Amino acid sequence: MSYLPAILVAAVGLLVLVLLIVKTLGLLRRFRRVVAEVNAGITYETGTLKARTAGVRVAMKETRARVKRAPADVPSISRGRQEDDRG
Repeated sequence: MSYLPAILVAAVGLLVLVLLIVKTLGLLRRFRRVVAEVNAGITYETGTLKARTAGVRVAMKETRARVKRAPADVPSISRGRQEDDRG
């Protein structure tokens, strides 16, 4: 009967090992889920930033095209020189 304590220690060791593996797999599943959510959030924010950048780029092109077609009316040019307005 001297082998009975060795079998009990081995059985307890295997039970602890199985419990640790199950716990680790649960934590890994949760970690993967969190990583997926973080990646989705970063992808969403990056996409939003790219869309805003594209919008600004289009607005700048439209403004430049509009300025080339019709130059801005500068009030100091249309009134003439200020010395002429004194009378």
